[in-house]
Amino acid sequence: MSAGFTPLDVLDILIIAVVIYQGYKLFVDSRAWNVLRGFAAILTLWLLATRLDLEATRWIFNRAAPVAFLAVVVVFQPELRAALERVGQGRGVRPVTADPVPEIMSAVRELAAQRRGALIAVENKVPLAEYGQVGSKLGSPVSAALLQTLFASRGPLHDGGVLIKDDLITHAGAIFPLSESLDGLAANHGTRHRAALGLAEVTDALTIVVSEERGTVSYAKHGVLKSDIAPAEVLRALREAYAR
Repeated sequence: MSAGFTPLDVLDILIIAVVIYQGYKLFVDSRAWNVLRGFAAILTLWLLATRLDLEATRWIFNRAAPVAFLAVVVVFQPELRAALERVGQGRGVRPVTADPVPEIMSAVRELAAQRRGALIAVENKVPLAEYGQVGSKLGSPVSAALLQTLFASRGPLHDGGVLIKDDLITHAGAIFPLSESLDGLAANHGTRHRAALGLAEVTDALTIVVSEERGTVSYAKHGVLKSDIAPAEVLRALREAYAR
């Protein structure tokens, strides 16, 4: 006969719940989260095939399972390492600023007036941390002064991009993938514009570009580059990005 539900059972359930929740928080900040959801969908299909006795589908899944396990380890290797590091370091609570949009706009206006090139990406649902791995990790609150300093200097971070997540500048000196769609506009668009469009083609980020040659402002989103736009349109795009 069962001994019934004991306090140890409650403790067991709480430990499992904490482990699952912490695992979710560790993976949700990386692009591997989208891959993980894909694996979850495949697992659901396998369970459905087993439940309904779909012999052919189940046979394929059973044969592919060992290879899939190795694939998971390979795909998530960077995230697993980072997760273990974050567990060891712990995670603190940080204050949240009211609205980073005015700070970003102030920096963009000043950089454009001074004709200092800039590349700023605001993260949406697709994590951008992988693009900042070759640069420097900051984790600093968004401020116009810091953004201007990063792009006004002639140091190693000047030519890269800045990544912003919510109210934090997470990375500087980030490298974005270059788009191949601007061949016909090469005379008016340099590497920064190609990088902005390249990132917008593979993520849902809003990327703002300040031209060093002309002092104009452009932005890229959803695979589309809007060039030489007014400050009001940049502000509207930022408001939409932060309205999610």
